[in-house]
Amino acid sequence: MTVVLAGVLFAFVAGLLPATADAADRLVIYSGRKEKAIKPVVDAFTKQTGIQVDLKVGKTSGLANEIRMEKARPRGDLYISTESGIVEILTKEGLLDPYQSAATKTVPEDFRSAAGTWTGISGRARIILYNKNLVPEKDVPRSIFELTNPKWKGRLAIAGTRERTTLAWATALVAIKGETFARDYLKGLHANDLKILTDNTEVWQGVGRGEFAIGLTNSPNYYLARQANLPVDVVYPDQESGGFGTPVNPNAVAVIKGTANPESARKFIDFLLSPDGQRILVTQDYEIPLIAGVNSSEVPPLQSIKRTAVTAQRLADLEEATLTLLTSLNPNW
Repeated sequence: MTVVLAGVLFAFVAGLLPATADAADRLVIYSGRKEKAIKPVVDAFTKQTGIQVDLKVGKTSGLANEIRMEKARPRGDLYISTESGIVEILTKEGLLDPYQSAATKTVPEDFRSAAGTWTGISGRARIILYNKNLVPEKDVPRSIFELTNPKWKGRLAIAGTRERTTLAWATALVAIKGETFARDYLKGLHANDLKILTDNTEVWQGVGRGEFAIGLTNSPNYYLARQANLPVDVVYPDQESGGFGTPVNPNAVAVIKGTANPESARKFIDFLLSPDGQRILVTQDYEIPLIAGVNSSEVPPLQSIKRTAVTAQRLADLEEATLTLLTSLNPNW
């Protein structure tokens, strides 16, 4: 009798458990992307797959350090970064698991890992944002190298290197132009009283409000400022033949080595690269699609931008030295 009752009780309790109770139907994502940028994709993924997601949002560098500290016992399953240098570094440290699918292979080679450990999911160009009320059309700079001109003194803003895209931009400068040139150029910006702000939001809002005439920031911020009815316009700099080009930083995704839920993590990567996932990233976050055939809407398509020719591997190799260079010039970096 006791055995029968126990069996009935077990069947009753089991019937109450949701189908998603299994750990394999959960996913822990460490995201360097802000919640408002990645949460809509997460919600759509859960709706489509039934996989519940715990989203931990923070700075790209800080989350990378957590992955290092949790190496022996990972708490996260998936990592989303705001540029490619950091995922190359984590690859070299053996902290990411390779994953390549048919969807992954549709991403251009320069926006995915040669070792197969990370994949670019969308891009953000490094732009010049300017206030139209403060910069006459005839004076609009077309190159970042014009910004050392004394006429811009006290009128420039940039985010510090807590924003990894700023570090990637400076590292690309070192990679292409050399450390001596980069140092002299950065000294010129500081001589022009460059303001180093906390993050890119402060940059685009400051330019929009007229606190600064010009900001160096990421391309989606132009659209955010425009949405806020601020008097801004944008330049994709150094587009002339043989010029420095405009850096395009990929937001990158990778499976954390030792994850408890590798299958769910891979499914999320496939969803990010699917038409549904790409549509959300591009139309809601104004990001540059990296996959051919995805409608870029208002955003210039990738093929229309003359990009700075620097690899993720090169960025990874030079980022530490570049950070040392920056902080030697100004500790606020």
